[in-house]
Parts: sequence; structure tokens; C-alpha cells
Amino acid sequence: MTQLIKNYTNSRDMVKQRITELSTLRRALLKRGDIRRVSELDLDRRIQLLYEEHGEMQAIISHLTSYNRRRESVEKY
Repeated sequence: MTQLIKNYTNSRDMVKQRITELSTLRRALLKRGDIRRVSELDLDRRIQLLYEEHGEMQAIISHLTSYNRRRESVEKY
């Protein structure tokens, strides 16, 4: 269970890093006035999907962590 939580945490961190990369690219393109390129790359949609994925992963991590704590507390008794 602990390894599963670590794997989800690692994946969540990689998603967050990708959000940062795409957001930085979007800002740079907009600063240059290249709105067409932002649209071509579909950056707004991709960033939004990554935020949703990040939230889902965070919910799973919270659920697994909570379950793991309950399981460990039951095993103590």
C-alpha cells in the first residue's frame, strides 16, 4: 500500500511539473503575442485536463492514505 501511495505521489508531482511547463510556455507565447500558436497547441485545454488529473490523483492519495492509517490502527489492536 505504501508503494502504491508513493507511485501516485510521484505521478501527481510529474503532472504538476507538466502543468508548470505548459503554463510557462503559454505565458511566453502570449507575451510574444502568439495567440495563434497557443490555440494550435491547445494549451488551455491541455492545462485544464492536467489540473483535473492532478485533483483526481490528490483525492486518490488522500483516500489511500486514510485507508492505510485506519488499517494500521486496527492492526495495532
